[in-house]
Amino acid sequence: MGFGAGINFLNTWKKFIEVSPAQSKLHYLSFENRPFIEKDLLRVHSQYPTFLNESKELISKLPLNAKGLHRISYAKGRVTLSLLYGDLSETLDELRNPQIKYDAWFLDGFSPAKNPEMWSSEIASCLAEASHSETTFSTYTVAGFVKKNFEEAKFSLLKLKGFGKKRSMLTGKSISKEKKAIKKKKTIGIVGAGIAGCSLAKILADRGHNVIIFDKEDGPSKAATGNPYLVAYPRLSAHDSPYARFSLHSYLFSSRFYDDMDTQFWRKSGVLMLGFDENSLKREKALCSSRKDTVLFEKLDKKSASQKAGFKINHGGLFFKDAGYIDPESLCEEMLDNNLIEKKFKEEVKSFKRGSDHFHLKTENSDYLLDHVCLCNAFMVNQFCDFQGVSKKRGQVSYISTDETLKNLKFPICAGGYLSPRTEDKHLIGSSYSKSDSIELIQDEHDENLDKIKIIYDENIKLLGGRVGFRTTTKDRLPLAGSVNGIHVNIGHGSKGSTSAPLCSEYIADLIDGTTLPIDSFVAEALKPNRFKIKN
Repeated sequence: MGFGAGINFLNTWKKFIEVSPAQSKLHYLSFENRPFIEKDLLRVHSQYPTFLNESKELISKLPLNAKGLHRISYAKGRVTLSLLYGDLSETLDELRNPQIKYDAWFLDGFSPAKNPEMWSSEIASCLAEASHSETTFSTYTVAGFVKKNFEEAKFSLLKLKGFGKKRSMLTGKSISKEKKAIKKKKTIGIVGAGIAGCSLAKILADRGHNVIIFDKEDGPSKAATGNPYLVAYPRLSAHDSPYARFSLHSYLFSSRFYDDMDTQFWRKSGVLMLGFDENSLKREKALCSSRKDTVLFEKLDKKSASQKAGFKINHGGLFFKDAGYIDPESLCEEMLDNNLIEKKFKEEVKSFKRGSDHFHLKTENSDYLLDHVCLCNAFMVNQFCDFQGVSKKRGQVSYISTDETLKNLKFPICAGGYLSPRTEDKHLIGSSYSKSDSIELIQDEHDENLDKIKIIYDENIKLLGGRVGFRTTTKDRLPLAGSVNGIHVNIGHGSKGSTSAPLCSEYIADLIDGTTLPIDSFVAEALKPNRFKIKN
């Protein structure tokens, strides 16, 4: 309760790595209303040289000062920080999840005399509800009303010798009768091997679970995500809506997720988003007004944007330095490179049903007994479950030849469409949106892509061909992610799967593990897979 400069976090991290078994993981949740800026963290951390390595890694992944829940992985995945920015009166409800119980509480708020809200009976009761029979707490304060509130919340108390200038400190233990849950390795089936399915398989396998991934194609990322490049960038809003918060946090998470993979198939090149019409310029102005710093993006005028791109472009815009692009097929293959992942390609799932404590899944070749089933198979999800608000959209990308002007482009440029850096002797542009079911290339959609690219660059362009794929979109442009009747779902990412799927995968993995979630309830409610059926 109160992250501050993160000293308790660094201390816990270091001690955990020293004393815990190699396969164990630390989940650390903290609340903070006024995050430190980097220079102040550096100044404070300089007083703690024993945390030098941990401090460097913490600050290198410093969460952006943006409202909501930030999920960051440290120590090669062994330490997970969930850092919730916002006023405690608005964020405390994130602890009210009966499935999640915490082992220890660090009560680190400002002095009770200066900030009594941090020590209220409501907070003490909330912590008690989220505790099991072995949960402990500690705090530097021994104020009378703090002791009273925690005794009434059913904690046993012990006054100990203090530290520094503090004569005494307070520790306690929950007297809850609820036993601590024992985490077990599970066998999990994933249907669909695009970005959503492969990122989920990787996250689950990294946590020690056995994963079986099914796809009717002959390899990963062959369908909707099978383009040579996918651009990972945010579509932001200055308003704090569920869509805006998810867009920002999924972008920040995916960038760190790909960074942590340390893979050649993620190019963190930055992405330039142009302001080219009334709507885009209005959004750009609102974003610049809401964020005065340049941590998230940098505003470039037409001249600066052209200099950065290396050729003359038609508009200025916002440059997102932590964005980039992926090679989806190669990246997905790398995600599945784990001995705990069993790959079942060219094996179509025909049905599954839920038993008392397992799922029975059938393919055309075999039967499988699974602890969980996760549907990541895009618009084909409705062959198993009836999800409303989901539609199939055709997307055609076009390939254009490179030239002396374009060949040195290092990052994607997005406007009405997008222009990718060179791969071999061509660039990718796109993409169309249509209701057509045709799998053939359509000249009108090539023309549409070429018209869009003129917003960026209006020189002569030579068309070389293209590719057709089908996206799964939703009415509100948010994916379907979560659990319905015990079935986990991760679909509906539209054209943003490279950005949105990894965070949804982390969310589903945490639901399976029954541990701290990576998104706040404000966003989780908006992602509910059955939300459209409820409205209808």
